[in-house]
Amino acid sequence: MLRGACVVTQGPVAAQQVEEWVEERAASLLGSDAPCRVQIKVAASDAAAAASVFDDPDADEVLHRTDPIIDEQVDAQAATFWLEIDRSHRPTAVGTALRLRYAGTPVLLSQPLDIAETVSDAWLHELIGGPGPDEHISGPYPRALFAIGGTRVVQQLLDIVTDPTAFPGFRDRAAQGCLFALRNIPEERLCRQVLDAAVQELRSALRASPTRTRAPRPVSSLLWALQDALDQVASWSFPDFQPVPRLPQELLTELLTSPCRDLHWPVLQILAVMPTPLSEQTAAAVADVGVHHAGIKGPDAVVVASDAVDALGRCPDTAAVQQALEVLSRSASLEVRLGAMAHLVHRGGYPVAKNLWERLLQDRSSANRRYASELIATHGRAEDVPAAITALGQAWKSKHNPQPMYDASGLVVAPPWGSELLTFLWGHREQSAAAVEIQRLRRRWPATRPDLTAWVAEHLPDLRPPAP
Repeated sequence: MLRGACVVTQGPVAAQQVEEWVEERAASLLGSDAPCRVQIKVAASDAAAAASVFDDPDADEVLHRTDPIIDEQVDAQAATFWLEIDRSHRPTAVGTALRLRYAGTPVLLSQPLDIAETVSDAWLHELIGGPGPDEHISGPYPRALFAIGGTRVVQQLLDIVTDPTAFPGFRDRAAQGCLFALRNIPEERLCRQVLDAAVQELRSALRASPTRTRAPRPVSSLLWALQDALDQVASWSFPDFQPVPRLPQELLTELLTSPCRDLHWPVLQILAVMPTPLSEQTAAAVADVGVHHAGIKGPDAVVVASDAVDALGRCPDTAAVQQALEVLSRSASLEVRLGAMAHLVHRGGYPVAKNLWERLLQDRSSANRRYASELIATHGRAEDVPAAITALGQAWKSKHNPQPMYDASGLVVAPPWGSELLTFLWGHREQSAAAVEIQRLRRRWPATRPDLTAWVAEHLPDLRPPAP
């Protein structure tokens, strides 16, 4: 039922009908300007700290809160807050929990309450556009679509997806509806339910047409719904109160090894955030997909290859994975090759890093040369000072413009290329080659790049030439 709702009526049938009507009515009234209710639970000892976070003027998404409720009979160690959250902050159960965690207050539970979990088939059918042949839910999305979720709603949608007599477009729109349902309640059992349906539908389609290379649209839509749910939970990084759903790897591997290549992208993204290590069988499938897309031109292949690199980073150290990473490390795509090289270095350590920077320093690509500098600064040893000097010479001649980035504190500027090498040389200044290079830098200091000069003044002031 609608979380937090209370319905009083006579008889089980009448109760269900009234419950459905109440939830449908409530869901239909949910608008972009209507607040959402969220329940957040913290340790009783943290109640005062949580209240101060909610009352902070910067927490503008919190419109109203209750006093902390401690139920001595249920759990005397926990305090529960009921909040009204500005609906423009989505997902509403996440933002405020993030704010608490950043303030150092652990969160035991955070869940939205205004979710319609018991609705009639007729209302749900109308919500996703009716049983007609249209392939997409027409935009803008109905407001109530953002308020559905739960076991019964997911099953109702999957009943449409798996109905062979329904229009293909209607089945696909039901699959698209699962994205909203899982986004609101991304529980493991619901995600597993959706995955099972996707696999069964693909199996049926391949029995009918074994040579097809694209999956039925409802299958693809179900997998994107799963990807959205898992990625959302994984991005919260709060496994204590909302763990990433664990899905059977054998089913995901079956999807990945099917002839339907359009499934590679969502499946790889799901595997990249799985909470458990990937099996050797799954790793072999990921490696094959990554190598396959590395040999294809076009932006779509680059995106899939990049996701394959992310998934390979979570795979065991097998010969197939090693070979795939080596192939991908020579990709024409900067993102793909840098990601693959980072995983190779993580697995192989110093010998691999040295082999890479020796190759990259001879490359004409400035991005490859900069990565070589990072490898030297991170993994280099005293005997690698000559390589650092060579790399610094390349950085000195570059026209590097630091790229702005954002973190939790706001706008930041990346350190200039060459700063990591200066730090490395200064750390090894007792080496004769490093000492000679430092003196040479001091002599030509007026000709130093302005960004490096400013960085040294702040971070390595002793590296500057002595004042006359």
